[in-house]
Amino acid sequence: GVETDPKAYPLPTAKGSTHLGKAILDVQLSDAEWESKLSRNQYMVLRKKATEPGHKVLVPEGFDNHYEKGVYLCGGCAAAGQRVPLYTSAMKFDCGCGWPGFWTNVEDAVYEEKDADGRRCEILCARCAGHLGHVFRGEPFGYCTEERHCVNSMSLAFIPSGGVDFQVPSYSGPVYAPR
Repeated sequence: GVETDPKAYPLPTAKGSTHLGKAILDVQLSDAEWESKLSRNQYMVLRKKATEPGHKVLVPEGFDNHYEKGVYLCGGCAAAGQRVPLYTSAMKFDCGCGWPGFWTNVEDAVYEEKDADGRRCEILCARCAGHLGHVFRGEPFGYCTEERHCVNSMSLAFIPSGGVDFQVPSYSGPVYAPR
């Protein structure tokens, strides 16, 4: 099983430090397999880099305003039978952006790539390369990483602290393809 206690995951403490890592890419399925294992919206976000609407994917359909103690897994890896922790409730904060916000990630579980336009940095699961959202830097939230991970609920699954089963977001409204 996966460790569900947020305290089990180290947090960065040095100013300007990061827990972003490199791509591992050991969870791989064909596009048809991903499409069959994920909900339509999970597939669109994780595999096609779509974005859910801001301020709309709330409890119980998503995780923007979700503050239960526990661990956020990669929704893609979970659908593929692998429980891969990406974030914990100790890393989550109310950043007001309309999507779940985290100031860091589980060490080496997430990596970044510049968007095609070069303006933003996409964040992806290090294991399956599922699209999570974007990382923004230098905003005055007061965390040592100076990072804000703006993550789509549809990219995540959640296991409560001490729990066994994970929850996936149920939002089924529109999602938006990348421009």
